[in-house]
Amino acid sequence: MLFGSEDVRIVLVRPRNPLNIAAAARAMRNFGFADFAVVAPYEPVWQDARAAPGAEELLSSARVVPRLADAIQDRTFILGTSSLARRKPALPVVALDQLSRYGKKWKDPERLAILFGSEKTGLSNKDLSFCAAILRIPTAEECPSMNLGQAVAVCCYELRRLPAPRRSAPSEGSSRASAGEVIRLLEEIEQLLGQEKGPETARARARSVHLHQMFLRWSPTSQDVTLFLGILRDLSRRLRLNP
Repeated sequence: MLFGSEDVRIVLVRPRNPLNIAAAARAMRNFGFADFAVVAPYEPVWQDARAAPGAEELLSSARVVPRLADAIQDRTFILGTSSLARRKPALPVVALDQLSRYGKKWKDPERLAILFGSEKTGLSNKDLSFCAAILRIPTAEECPSMNLGQAVAVCCYELRRLPAPRRSAPSEGSSRASAGEVIRLLEEIEQLLGQEKGPETARARARSVHLHQMFLRWSPTSQDVTLFLGILRDLSRRLRLNP
């Protein structure tokens, strides 16, 4: 009970090479995926990529957004890719060939996003704060990093091999909250806490990352988020009335 092609969104975060962007789009077409988002691409690079042959239709219809949050608003489950070559993971790590086993605990097909970072730096800690787990392609230790286009191709191939999802109508209030719902909840929490004015501090960034990961571990439903939002707004109103 996993993913159909319509359930999967491939997200490139700050890509810098037009050939890699075009190769990723072609790989998606090869394996029947069409939901493509690109976050904060360098404009000349993006225009060069769109001119590359092989996936013009997919590239012309891609979501191009300035922030990662904009690319995942409607997603309910997010995985971030990493070779872990220079990072100690703070999230569960799932080998790509074990994704089917990892997904057995899900009750209904999720709306999945898989994030791929820039060729030079990969995904940042803030990017990964949106993720439930790190998806790792099991490469050789002596050469752990893959070309971006190749990594997208391998992931799309493996996703295509997963069992087809069994569709069932979720019971009322039981569906997992989307990333957008969780982000709105976290914004309300930050507002209630009176986040510092001016540039974001390291302490505030660390708190935001921790809150993201805490809510991901809890896997709140849409009904849970609505309840939390109501409580927070009631608290905010009471604090204004009783400073």
